[in-house]
Amino acid sequence: MTRNKAIFTIGAALGLIALFVTAVRDYAGMRAFGRYREARSRVPSIQSGLPEFERHLFTAVHTWPRRLFFEELANLYFDASLAEIQSGTEDKRKSLLDKARDVLLEEVQRYPAAADGYCNLGRVYMISNYPYLTEAAKGREYLKKALILQPADEYLNTNIVAVMLSQWEKLEPSERDDVRARIRNILDHNEAFIAKILNLWKRNHASVDDLKKILSADAEMWPRLQKYF
Repeated sequence: MTRNKAIFTIGAALGLIALFVTAVRDYAGMRAFGRYREARSRVPSIQSGLPEFERHLFTAVHTWPRRLFFEELANLYFDASLAEIQSGTEDKRKSLLDKARDVLLEEVQRYPAAADGYCNLGRVYMISNYPYLTEAAKGREYLKKALILQPADEYLNTNIVAVMLSQWEKLEPSERDDVRARIRNILDHNEAFIAKILNLWKRNHASVDDLKKILSADAEMWPRLQKYF
């Protein structure tokens, strides 16, 4: 009895120590994340502030691997790579995308049930090797994985459907059928969904004519959509 009690006491003490270490590391990670947020508010340019932003987030991720930290670090690299399209170099843009990919691959390995990681990984592959988009098909597979995990999530559906529509000419017939079916299903529950798709399209395209052409080709669905165009 005494021996069992001693073992229990040691186990409880080890559990408390592990809990304390976890709390300390999590606190330290959040402190580093807070320094990152402060730096973002202070330095307006992602390109000039990248080394500092990266340092704080890298510390946060390696102090305590919260999914939030992975997401923010990957988004930082992704946004920085987009900035390089406008005013940087192809080699640097590719390097930043590679970093975003590596962070997200670790995230989905640690958090395989979280859809956001797969969605963001899909985004990375979708624009890899811009403007040739040679890995877009691989990107779409990750986007589909995200929707399998969270099929009813409005944010995921809105953004992923918008991406699929923007690459319509590259989609396989089965992928087009899936997009149409998904739009119909969402419209049955929330018809205003199409307005969000339209807004996303307008951010990245000069005209809605191509989107209208895609959607109007579905004679069954188009009467429900044409009032938005």
